[in-house]
Amino acid sequence: MKKDRREAILDMAQELFSENGYNDVSMRNVADALQISVGNLTYYFKRKEDLIEAVILEQSKGYQLPETPRTLLELHQFFIQGIVHQKKNDYFFRYSDQLAQVSDEIYQLQVRVLKTRFEMLQESFAILESAGNMEKEQLPGQIDGVVELINMVKVYWMPASDLYNSSAMKESPLNSLWGIVYPLLTEQGKRIFKEEIELELE
Repeated sequence: MKKDRREAILDMAQELFSENGYNDVSMRNVADALQISVGNLTYYFKRKEDLIEAVILEQSKGYQLPETPRTLLELHQFFIQGIVHQKKNDYFFRYSDQLAQVSDEIYQLQVRVLKTRFEMLQESFAILESAGNMEKEQLPGQIDGVVELINMVKVYWMPASDLYNSSAMKESPLNSLWGIVYPLLTEQGKRIFKEEIELELE
């Protein structure tokens, strides 16, 4: 019974965080939605910080990054899958800096995910270069810098879209991501981009 109640709390908290954002959900809101007392809720989670940590860590168990992209189309799909995941869990990404300060475990999770994505994109770009679709780097560390920039866009596009009040950015950072990658493509890569990807960006 305790396990069922705990799972019900996590499910409801995730739903409320998704609908209203982290800042606009209180322990009282969660308790009221479950029709239990705040005291009953705090038996399982003492503070809102404990609750959000549990929600995020539970969610992370079921999420796996896709395979390393080996083609430009797979890279496109990699970007799309990441955007869909962020929209689904928008409270986590919109408040990523704040949540990193709330919980060291959340911070460590963020670090692990960024490191894994960084390494995957490094490998992906090396594969694309070997296939003749991406130029060799012109400056030392250029590709690493591009990967870091892609990660920054992916992490911060949600709060940035709020700041700039950009409807296009709110919908998706896909054009921005390809705006970073496209100049690095060879003529062959640009031809593949136009044939397989460009129409999806319009």
